[in-house]
Amino acid sequence: MSALPKYRLTTVPAATPAQVGSGAIRVMKIALAGGSAASKAELKNAATDTGDILFTINALTNDYKSESFEEQGGIPFPTALYAKPAGTGAIAYIWWEPLQ
Repeated sequence: MSALPKYRLTTVPAATPAQVGSGAIRVMKIALAGGSAASKAELKNAATDTGDILFTINALTNDYKSESFEEQGGIPFPTALYAKPAGTGAIAYIWWEPLQ
């Protein structure tokens, strides 16, 4: 019997910023794969491209950056999470769980 993953994973490319999950969530880890230009990803407390930016991560050209918040209990997004990566070819990988 295989174990279920600890967290859900959503991949958000720069070409299609999007809401992650549905409703309130907690981000446990984020990784940003930089593309052919310097890249960044903004995580906003909203279901659309509005709301407060609660976290930003940056990566250099063709670089990879990651941050884990598991030790701190994650970053809560009480409204929703909208992920907005920027930079040619950038991709954000977001591990999350529903906010209870």
